[in-house]
Amino acid sequence: MLSVVANLALVAVAGAISTVPLSITILILLSPNPRHGALPFLFGSLAGSIVIVGLSAVGLQSMPVRPKLNQDVTLAMLGLVIGAFLVGYAIYLFSRGGKTESAMLGKIGAKFQSARTWEFVALGLGLNLRPKALLLALTAGALISVREPTQLSGTILVFAYAAVTQSAVVVPIAIWLRSPERAEVKLTALLAWLQRNGRTIAAWASLGIGLFIAGYSALQL
Repeated sequence: MLSVVANLALVAVAGAISTVPLSITILILLSPNPRHGALPFLFGSLAGSIVIVGLSAVGLQSMPVRPKLNQDVTLAMLGLVIGAFLVGYAIYLFSRGGKTESAMLGKIGAKFQSARTWEFVALGLGLNLRPKALLLALTAGALISVREPTQLSGTILVFAYAAVTQSAVVVPIAIWLRSPERAEVKLTALLAWLQRNGRTIAAWASLGIGLFIAGYSALQL
């Protein structure tokens, strides 16, 4: 179980290292009416992760015919796949250089003032369907399913993954709720920094985590 938790934690951290959810969260918190959208967006983000990971884990465990594979080998193979994906994703980010999602974020931010509650929930849910987020969530579900945990331990793992991978949404909102006035200055500075350096940081972090997961998994074969 320890190896599952370690691999799951790395996959969750890889999911958390993304500039898009963090930037959108900050834009919501800096909007004219942040209370209207922050908590619904947080709910949608967490619910999306929980549903995808949970359904993935339950679906794999409920398969009528499951191949009898060595669990350690299966975990190692999953690690190699996700490691290769993260390295490829890092190369993709490096290839795009300093380009950012400024235009997309600007269009989204402009709609926050008139957006309804359900739209913030839908936005949080939808961000879980990005290719990177979806693949990592499905991988997390597979990692949980491989060890065939009890219902309680499996539920804990699903919720723990969701909390970590959505930390880019959870942490800024928690800080803002504690002190909105003080948080506004820091969030404004953080958003400007993300626009300049976010993609590069995400690329290096994805590369490092991907190489570590792939290398560790290869040693287990």
